[in-house]
Amino acid sequence: MNEASHSAVEELVAHYEAKARAVSRTGVVVGAFAGVLVGSIPLSPIRAAWPIPSSYGFATLLGGLVVGVLIGYVVGDPRGKLYQRMAEQARLQLQLEQRISQNDARMGQLLTALTARAAAAQRATVQQPPAEPTAPAPVALAPVSAPAPDPVELPVFAAPPPRLRTVPPPAPAVPPLSPPVSG
Repeated sequence: MNEASHSAVEELVAHYEAKARAVSRTGVVVGAFAGVLVGSIPLSPIRAAWPIPSSYGFATLLGGLVVGVLIGYVVGDPRGKLYQRMAEQARLQLQLEQRISQNDARMGQLLTALTARAAAAQRATVQQPPAEPTAPAPVALAPVSAPAPDPVELPVFAAPPPRLRTVPPPAPAVPPLSPPVSG
């Protein structure tokens, strides 16, 4: 894996991590803003829509802020973690590719070494002169004629009688435990 693709993956990881932080923070800010808007209704001209008096306006403002921040966090944090997982996945993919390229390099070295050994072994066997084989003395075989065998008649056996299996008689029926239902 070359240096350019390594730096590109590292940039992607940094981008995902920054986006994760931004999404989490944006969720909290948007939730807080929505909470403040809802909480400030008793202080606005549309206070007639709520039965809460305007004297509780500051408390509803703070309550809306707290609830809005909580809702923003609940919504934004999982989305931020999604981007963090994507960054971790890109980082692990980079590590996997580095390990695979290291293994490929090792396999190339091993293949080169084995090829060199095989070539050296082949050269050693080619350079050795073959030993002259000693030919055994030829043996003359005389043709042997054997008399043809007499045909043999096989005895004919009768088929055995069929074997029948005896079945035991059925067990006596046990009376039912309850009387029959009349219909």
